[in-house]
Amino acid sequence: MTISMTNELTKLKYTQKEKPMSDNNPYVPESENTPMTGNFTILTNIFTAPSTAMTQVQERYSVAFPLLMTIILTGVVWFSYYTMIDYEWFIDYMVETSAGELSKAEQDQTRAGISMMSPTVMGSITAITAGIAIAIIYVIQAVYFLIVSNVNGDGYQFKQWLSFVSWTSMPILLTIFAMFAMLFASASGQIAPDTLNPLSLNELIFGLEPSKGLGKMRATIHLP
Repeated sequence: MTISMTNELTKLKYTQKEKPMSDNNPYVPESENTPMTGNFTILTNIFTAPSTAMTQVQERYSVAFPLLMTIILTGVVWFSYYTMIDYEWFIDYMVETSAGELSKAEQDQTRAGISMMSPTVMGSITAITAGIAIAIIYVIQAVYFLIVSNVNGDGYQFKQWLSFVSWTSMPILLTIFAMFAMLFASASGQIAPDTLNPLSLNELIFGLEPSKGLGKMRATIHLP
């Protein structure tokens, strides 16, 4: 009987310490007076103390900061790419990789089509497209987790999963900074878009032709 009472008291003590659950937020901070953790602190902890960062994310499930930071920096690096590279070389590279098997007349037509867009226009289009693609991919991932969450009945909502996806994707900043380093380290400006990321598996390990086949696929997979 004594053992049974002890077990009940232990369960009661544990239950009282648990954070209460609400309808739309399974996590509630221990105290309403506890200050919210800053976004830059969470960002630092994502790299240095991930488990702590994930607990801090649950304080308010912020989305705008990690999502916009990823979109903006990705857009900036691709805009910088087109405005810093040897654009004439880039056009020749694109014609060779995308229209190398076509006739001379068709290659000239492809070259003329690419040349119609200035580096600024090309960079702007790529930056906007990349930002939209990131947002769509994150939303798809969040929807997937939401479906699984509803099946499990754990109470997490779409915003919480979108916040989770956005924050856990922040290591992609390492890739973005590595791409900037590649741009500024290039003296000739002759960098193919498929080789801009030095942290890709193709650049680090395989060294295959990055514009086609397995090389192209492995060029899109990177360590972060």
